[in-house]
Amino acid sequence: MQIMVIFALVIAALAILFAVQNNTPVQVSFLAWKVESPLALVLLIAVAAGALISLLASLPTITRDKLTVRSHRKKVAELESSLSDHKGKLEEAQKKLAGQEAEKEMEEIEVPAVKKGNE
Repeated sequence: MQIMVIFALVIAALAILFAVQNNTPVQVSFLAWKVESPLALVLLIAVAAGALISLLASLPTITRDKLTVRSHRKKVAELESSLSDHKGKLEEAQKKLAGQEAEKEMEEIEVPAVKKGNE
């Protein structure tokens, strides 16, 4: 976090240095408008306009990606819930199977004892 603050301060210092060194007035013409202002201000406005246009152009992609992430998180939650349910069913089936195997072992043990009693 501190490195970002230092980086921002360095960029701000460079921007101030640039503005101080490029304060000569320039004339900008666009269609019927003619404006005269310092070069640094003209460049700052041009960069800001470019950033805004870039942001507006990427807005649909950003929105689509956020909707996709939301959809995927919902699907993950559903799958985790389903997995939890299946684990519970598996544990119940394993307990039931273990109980059946124990009953079968008990029957095998009891059968020889009954045969000996009949002899």
